[in-house]
Amino acid sequence: MSQALGKKIRLSRILPAPSNRGFCVAFDHALQLGTLPGLEAPEAMLDTMAEAGVDAVILPLGSAMRHGARLVANGGPSLILRLDQTTMWREGGPLAYPDGHTRLIAGVDDAVRLGAEAVITYLFVAHNDPAEETAAFRDNAAVNAAAREAGIVHIVETMGARRAKAADVHDGDFVRFHVRVGMEMGADVIKTDWPGSRAALARIVAETPVPVMLAGGPSNGSDRGTLELVHQICAAGAAGILFGRAIFQAAEPIAVMRACRAIIHDGVSVDEAIE
Repeated sequence: MSQALGKKIRLSRILPAPSNRGFCVAFDHALQLGTLPGLEAPEAMLDTMAEAGVDAVILPLGSAMRHGARLVANGGPSLILRLDQTTMWREGGPLAYPDGHTRLIAGVDDAVRLGAEAVITYLFVAHNDPAEETAAFRDNAAVNAAAREAGIVHIVETMGARRAKAADVHDGDFVRFHVRVGMEMGADVIKTDWPGSRAALARIVAETPVPVMLAGGPSNGSDRGTLELVHQICAAGAAGILFGRAIFQAAEPIAVMRACRAIIHDGVSVDEAIE
């Protein structure tokens, strides 16, 4: 019972009432891709997130250890600890592999010591090499067992392995498939790809008895386009966003953050959010 209550309290900090939705920022890209634009001064960006009212931020272990005290001093955002590293996002570059590889680099015990509300792990499916998918399921099962024992939220990031079996990783039926698989693995929250349309997302949300949040992917270069996507996600009944580059690489990050928060928590239109 205590673990269940602890998980409920932690989840309420990621998806706060009364909206029961979350405005969360993925800020773990350096673990996967090194320093990117927007990551050069992490402390300043974390300060901006706190000022804009971001609910939670995904950090890898190193950043969490180095900057966790700043989250406390700023009164937020809450911490979601990234437990794994992947080569999946190196596709098309000189450091790419024919198949993406993912491995755990931290544990639930690290998250507990750091005061995190949640942990997050990738669950890539449909690799070219079935051994990679098998390893992903084993790692997620182990993390989920530890999270249940500790009463900490486990966010499972279900996605199709890039350049692998799925012709289109944003196909609605494919996203629907792996979201359900992730839920059945024991996820408390699902983070996943945009499934191609608002209608496809609404169907997935209606069928999934845990909160479904959306990843943002690379910035499309249009801050308005980002806000329109956030509005569609909320209109489909999803539990919010875990966007990264579309937020911290925006032309005016704090303005985009404030507008996202208004859409997610206040239910305003895109135009009202921009104003």
